[in-house]
Amino acid sequence: MQESKDSDYRRYIAHAIKTESTKIADLWLERLEDVVDESTRNIFPTEQYLDHIPSMIDEIGNILDYAEADMTLANSLIERKANQLGTLRHQQRATINQLLREYDLLSKVLEQFIIDTTGHFGRTIKPEDSIELMASVARIVRSILQSTVDSFVERYMSTIKEQTEKILSFNEFVSHELKTPLQAAQLNIELLMETKDVGAADARDLLLIQTSIQQASALLQNIENLISNTETPIADSPIQQEVNLSAFVRDIRTQLEESLGDRGVDLFVDDDLGVVVAETAKLKLIFTNILTNAIKYSDPDKKSKSVWVQAGSGSDGKNIEITIKDNGLGIDEHQQEVVFKLRVRAHEEMDERLGITGYGMGLYLVAEALRDIGGSIELQSAVKDGTTVSLTLPKAPPIN
Repeated sequence: MQESKDSDYRRYIAHAIKTESTKIADLWLERLEDVVDESTRNIFPTEQYLDHIPSMIDEIGNILDYAEADMTLANSLIERKANQLGTLRHQQRATINQLLREYDLLSKVLEQFIIDTTGHFGRTIKPEDSIELMASVARIVRSILQSTVDSFVERYMSTIKEQTEKILSFNEFVSHELKTPLQAAQLNIELLMETKDVGAADARDLLLIQTSIQQASALLQNIENLISNTETPIADSPIQQEVNLSAFVRDIRTQLEESLGDRGVDLFVDDDLGVVVAETAKLKLIFTNILTNAIKYSDPDKKSKSVWVQAGSGSDGKNIEITIKDNGLGIDEHQQEVVFKLRVRAHEEMDERLGITGYGMGLYLVAEALRDIGGSIELQSAVKDGTTVSLTLPKAPPIN
């Protein structure tokens, strides 16, 4: 793999970001005071501030430290930190507009920091190297923003669902508790009018009361109809959509073009992988992590290095099967049983030679995301022959 021409400059900036991560975090929080109408220390309480913000910025430096920043991003801790931040901001009743503005300010703080730090580099920098570095930072921040917003909206939708269920339960309770006494009152009035000798004025009053009871009963019936109609699943969701898997995977291939070219890997995608309705963020995590692993662990000794994404033979009316096959390094048999566990890396001893980094979280997060959407994963591999990953994806999201 050829190293990027601006590697010295990238490493210099990456090291500076990691060294000054707390300072950058403080600068960001200072800027936020003009955006959020509360103390930034309330937005990010001390323990959460220390855990999320500087370490997230430090991870930006780690990603920049490698020429293949896009591929490194897919296998970093940053998405999990961004998801946690989205959950935190939802708990603090932030808005989508606030999140967008917050990350716009983070971009500006990072841009200014890079400009200031570049002045101390001490060597001439080609304009294209500086532009590419800024573009990498922008892509990383956009990825963090997307993960944060996805997590925020997911929590928001979960809250709406919980509130809706409470309203429906309350309506059912009210309907049940009021229907019985109203029916009894209606029956008593009818008996009274049939068995008692009431005068014209009293009969008129009883008819008015009877009409009011009938109106209240009709209102309760409308409430019951409303409850029964809401049992139909809500089709409109900001986190789920119909996804053409072939187009989806081709888009990921476009995002990984530079890494594919650097490592001489060909990625082939079937034209008809099928269509699913699912959370796009989780689908992206699943396919991106599997494909980046196939690229990273391609066999440098092989003249032809390929990855195939194909429709499997086990698809049925409810599920779609996808296979992702490569002719890469393969995985030892004893490692295959543990690769989906946290912080397990099948080829850690080859990292320096292959020029890669990671935390052993990629396949763990893939398995976790698949469980969330009701899917599953299987892996078969042989050293020097390659690896085949089989995914089972539900065509529609599971009903909770």
